[in-house]
Amino acid sequence: MGGSGAASVIVVGAGVFGLATGLALAEAGMKVRLVAATPPDLTASGVAAGMLAPAFEMALDPPATDALDLLLAGRDLWPDLAGRLGVSLDRTGAAAIGPETWLDGLEARLAALGLEGRPAERAEMEAISSGLGSRFPRALLTPEDWRIEPQAALQAMVRRLQDLGGTLETGTFTLQDLEDAASPVVLATGVDRRLEGRVPELAGLSPIKGQILWRPGPSPPVGVIRTPGSYLLGSGGGFLAGATMEAGRSDLAADLEAQVELRGALADTFPSLATEGWVTRVGVRAATPDGLPLAGASVRPGVFLAVGARRNGWLLAPLVAEIVTAAVTGEDGGRWAPRLDPSRFAPGAGEVQA
Repeated sequence: MGGSGAASVIVVGAGVFGLATGLALAEAGMKVRLVAATPPDLTASGVAAGMLAPAFEMALDPPATDALDLLLAGRDLWPDLAGRLGVSLDRTGAAAIGPETWLDGLEARLAALGLEGRPAERAEMEAISSGLGSRFPRALLTPEDWRIEPQAALQAMVRRLQDLGGTLETGTFTLQDLEDAASPVVLATGVDRRLEGRVPELAGLSPIKGQILWRPGPSPPVGVIRTPGSYLLGSGGGFLAGATMEAGRSDLAADLEAQVELRGALADTFPSLATEGWVTRVGVRAATPDGLPLAGASVRPGVFLAVGARRNGWLLAPLVAEIVTAAVTGEDGGRWAPRLDPSRFAPGAGEVQA
């Protein structure tokens, strides 16, 4: 626990990167002050599905660079973190359901990555999820992809941070606050155009608006179901369906067109799913040019970055927290620190090897 003589650090942002990093710093003995303009449940992390999905993310929507080992390393840190938080992990895997040609291509991509993708027939599919339509006779299962309930995990992170003497304050961290900071500052805010002139690495981030749907339901699916254009899972006593990826957009307005698009993408797989009663939740993520986060020291002295999660904020949060904590405390960041070095997009920077 950080005592009165502990070194102080300011963490800006209460999404999963900010909270996981703040927690790791507190566990390292630092006195953490976490400042956030948006409460945890309303951040992009709070409205996400909480998927820890290295297999289907690499096979369906990979980052711009080969990152499988890094994604697996992030996932494999979750059992220890979940244990410290007292929250459960769903490790039952995920299923993909869709046209035969799509499944065949997905199976081939998983095999090329050295990942398990096992065919499942109708009876096993129905055990995974009720309400499946009859159009698709088989599914593809992977045990590699896990899931965590985002709201429960964020709340647990806040509690543990506070138990360790950290504080969570609601407010805007200003340019003047950055100039006046006498302690190290970790920025975990996503896209923040105000700070780009002071922290140059932030200029490389671009926003991605994501919309996700939720509705109460008596029989949500047991596991994660992936389709060619969407996913569906049980969360919070209902159904969660997602998600759009709207590059370049940073507004938080719910879009009826996106809701219709997502419901339409699920219609073939779950024809009995109600079309009414859905609530749209919106979050804005930040993305780097290679789809991987910036984690480590900025070129600006005293500033550290934990930003740019794109789709994999939950998956990579423990790994980013480890790397940033090592940078703040002057320790070795480990194997993956060079891969996520914030300076890798600086003019003249060479290719960083893992």
